[in-house]
Amino acid sequence: MNRLRRLETFARTGWFARGVVYCLLAYIAITGSGASDPSPQGVFRSLRDMPAGTLLLALLGIGLALYGAYRLFGAALDSEGKGSEPKGIAIRIGYAASGIAHFLLAWAALRLATGGREEEGREQAAAGMLLDLPLGGALLGLVGAAFLAAAAHQAIKAWTTEFARDLSPQAPRWAVPVGRAGLSARAVVFFVIGGSLVRAGWFGAAAEVKGLGDALSSLTDNPTLYLLVAAGLFLFGVHSFVEARWRRIRDEDVIARIVAARR
Repeated sequence: MNRLRRLETFARTGWFARGVVYCLLAYIAITGSGASDPSPQGVFRSLRDMPAGTLLLALLGIGLALYGAYRLFGAALDSEGKGSEPKGIAIRIGYAASGIAHFLLAWAALRLATGGREEEGREQAAAGMLLDLPLGGALLGLVGAAFLAAAAHQAIKAWTTEFARDLSPQAPRWAVPVGRAGLSARAVVFFVIGGSLVRAGWFGAAAEVKGLGDALSSLTDNPTLYLLVAAGLFLFGVHSFVEARWRRIRDEDVIARIVAARR
């Protein structure tokens, strides 16, 4: 049970931290307040410049690291019961990738909080390193395909509202439409990122790769779409707060898997 309580603490703290990142990112994107870079790094810079910003940034980094730990733990233990069939394994691999991504975000936040230098163009640099490997273009294309699959998964969750099954009955009614809007916006951003990775792999051009901020900024040619997606990302942040408060984690299946893993 102590293990289950730690899992719940990691999850809820992480969802809250993720909500902070997305809400601030959307706020920056919509208002241009404090930064012209609507990306997690732009959020971290804005937080750092606030009163007690270093402490807030450090706490945010810790929260993101806890969420990363929750996702990796859940992928290994199958804490959400996705199973060992190909579809379930694919979802669990996605959870593991999410865990690693949030660890990287946590590292960037903590590095900035401790006075480290900010790294520019990290996505392009990583893509360049991958392209230098044998079959690097194909590997980068596979990463892009994974993002496209994640975009489709987010869109399906928004359409079917399957995420609502994981919420407590005490969750407010508005949680479902907010979640649908947030997941839809995230699907658009993931689609743009995935497409950029596929193009980068095909043409061997690391400069094509877009991070979250670049993906959102690329929509500015269509102001209506840009504002809709930015607002949707804000709602995804609110959806993260909803999960932090009302997501159901304690159930008999999770307890049984944790007990079995300890034997």
